[in-house]
Amino acid sequence: MTKTDRRVQRTRERLQNALIELISECRYDAITIQNVVDRANVGRTTFYLHYSSKDELFVSCHEAIVRDFHFGSLFPISRDELLSPKAPLGMVSAYRHLEHKRVLLYSIFQGKDSLLILRRIRDRSAQEIEANLRAAFAESDSTIPFEVLANYLAGAQIALVQWWLEKRRPHTPEKVAESFYRLQRAAIRDAFAQTDNERHVSDSERSR
Repeated sequence: MTKTDRRVQRTRERLQNALIELISECRYDAITIQNVVDRANVGRTTFYLHYSSKDELFVSCHEAIVRDFHFGSLFPISRDELLSPKAPLGMVSAYRHLEHKRVLLYSIFQGKDSLLILRRIRDRSAQEIEANLRAAFAESDSTIPFEVLANYLAGAQIALVQWWLEKRRPHTPEKVAESFYRLQRAAIRDAFAQTDNERHVSDSERSR
């Protein structure tokens, strides 16, 4: 990425963050472009170099939120990691990131477009989970279609995170990540009718 590209990205992020902060303070319809540029500390000319209107900026906020909302590793998790008793480090790191963004995400979840944003996050997450399952397992071995299993896991995880962010429960990101991972692992093991004994045999066979 060039220096110019990084500068453009930073400016867009400042405008997006400014609008999101303002939405948490007042009605969307009451917010003006001048309010946004004042909060972002940029000029109106700069605003129009990146966005043609407040609505276009708002749509870009949706995309940025969905891209930024990761529940796990940015790379596929192996079969052994999915079945391991311990949550992968990538998942724990993702929940730490969500805690860091807690104030921002909480205000978004309370907004008028929260259902739309959550649906898009769920769909993106389900696609990532399904792709990971297909890379790690053979679908023919599963008692549940991958698409069904992936959407179930994505929906459950979003509901848990939303509860965690909204209720501000005293659970650490490490604890929430570990709890969801155990629930996810149980669902995957059940889908493949795996028991601890079967897992032990499988591991022994691979080590030969």
